[in-house]
Amino acid sequence: MPVNYDQLGDRIKHFRTERNHTQELLGEKVNLSREHINKIETGTNKPSLDTVVDIANALGISVDDLLVDSLEHPISTADSEIHRLLLDCNKIEEQILTKTVAELKKILYGLGI
Repeated sequence: MPVNYDQLGDRIKHFRTERNHTQELLGEKVNLSREHINKIETGTNKPSLDTVVDIANALGISVDDLLVDSLEHPISTADSEIHRLLLDCNKIEEQILTKTVAELKKILYGLGI
């Protein structure tokens, strides 16, 4: 399955705006012009793999968060309810929730669930 560059651009824009980044700020972080970021977000330009990795790193997300729409067999949890909840947490909240979920998983395993 080829990369869906329109959906990739939509995801980049989603995560960029969620973090209150302008196209200019993201461009500065990845050494690209605002115009180039705009063309990536609109699907006009096809970014290289290096650029996708740079953008993911600049936004603090994984590459599969950006490419999940293009995967035939996504194993990513990028679209799960838990993942979306964690995206909205600060570091302390994330650590608490992660430890809590790990303990709950152990309990469920112990119960044979």
